[in-house]
Amino acid sequence: MSKMSKAIAVLGVVAGLGVAALPLSSYAVEKTANVTAQAVIGDSIAITVTNPTVTMAGVMANEEVKEASTDVTIQTNSTKGYQIQIADADDDTALKPTGIGTAAGIAAGIPTQGKNAWGFKASSSSSNVTITEEGYRAVGGKAAPKIVGTAAAASTTDGDVISLTFGVTVDTTIAADTYQDEVVLTATTK
Repeated sequence: MSKMSKAIAVLGVVAGLGVAALPLSSYAVEKTANVTAQAVIGDSIAITVTNPTVTMAGVMANEEVKEASTDVTIQTNSTKGYQIQIADADDDTALKPTGIGTAAGIAAGIPTQGKNAWGFKASSSSSNVTITEEGYRAVGGKAAPKIVGTAAAASTTDGDVISLTFGVTVDTTIAADTYQDEVVLTATTK
């Protein structure tokens, strides 16, 4: 080999060793990207009743109001609150006889001794709930719901409890039988 060839070979080896000796980080490229984790929580509401059938037992003609109650629990995360309504399941708001006979029904109204009427009233010990009207009220038809109560904020973790009481009175024109009607409670977020 000529001196020139040897010099080039030595320079090639030295250059190769020099490149190999450089730290690898000088050739690494780094980029970053951010990701945002996001959960979209919509309004939710739940309504439960402790007694799906309330029975006003021992109703006698011309006596004081016979009552039966159920607790209604509303749970919601709506920060604007909610309202709860009651309406008859259909447009006939009377308590209808369940027997074979053709007895007259008991009209929705304000139960008063000696009068044929049935109605509801509500109360709540929850500071979040405002009852719309105290005392007995007639249940409206399917197309005419009545507001039972409202809340201006989300319910407590265990829910807001409203006591819903049904009452009935009859006179002697109402035949002995079992009378019933179905109502629908609707809780709606604001």
